[in-house]
Amino acid sequence: MIKKIFIPLLLSLTIGFSLGMLIYNQYKNSSESVFSENTPIYFLQQGVYSSKESMEENTKNISDYIYAVDNNQYKVFVSINTNFDNAKKIKQIFNDKGIDIYIKELNITNKAFVEKLKQYDELISSSADDAAILGLAKQIISEYELVVKENN
Repeated sequence: MIKKIFIPLLLSLTIGFSLGMLIYNQYKNSSESVFSENTPIYFLQQGVYSSKESMEENTKNISDYIYAVDNNQYKVFVSINTNFDNAKKIKQIFNDKGIDIYIKELNITNKAFVEKLKQYDELISSSADDAAILGLAKQIISEYELVVKENN
């Protein structure tokens, strides 16, 4: 009587555990390959200012930018990219206009925004028109502002 209950119970538990581990391992492996959380994001920084007034005075010749306050300093960003070559391309456009830009690698945890950035980067990669590239950079900045507002 005990063998009739014990053997099927032990067999069921063993099969259930094995199938559970198999499914877990397949899910774990597929999720790692779909999205890498180590995607570098490149922020194009125009400058760092000690006051908001100073920042506004020194960014009059830039039509679209965002700023972040960090340790009482105002950091001005003109674009965000996932592709370093695109970041260099945009930096060169600003440099040609006499605006110094620095590329800073930072982290963003919003996966949806990173995916949008990748789409914008594809468009920037395929464009050679400076006005179109700056238009895309403007859209990126607008998208980022929306993400920041949604998270606050």
